[in-house]
Amino acid sequence: MDKRDHCCSTHLIDGDGTFNVAGLDNFMKEVKLVAYGLSYAVVAITGPQSSGKSTLLNHLFGTNFREMDALKGRSQTTKGIWIAFCVGMEPCTIVMDLEGTDGRERGEDDTAFEKQSALFALAVSDIVLINM
Repeated sequence: MDKRDHCCSTHLIDGDGTFNVAGLDNFMKEVKLVAYGLSYAVVAITGPQSSGKSTLLNHLFGTNFREMDALKGRSQTTKGIWIAFCVGMEPCTIVMDLEGTDGRERGEDDTAFEKQSALFALAVSDIVLINM
């Protein structure tokens, strides 16, 4: 059975910047995060919209983040920030998939969410991947 079948993920921060407290609480209970104490790693990825961030995470970590449908053309797939638990990985690893930077949907001048997401990732992650 594929690890993705057991992957637990949740929308941590929606596209409007609202933190999903109940979703995080349910996620932590579902993956039994308290059992790991402080022995877990957080990996985040950031980069341009439609550059393959979700696909890369799914292949590297066995997560189940939604991927862009190339047949529909380049468009925003990930809105806000999603997190997922990596099944069968030691140490326990949580992965964050950030909304793509430079997305048309937010407009050229709206970089506040992009900057806040990047700062959030830097603050809570052990590793931040920048997909160029």
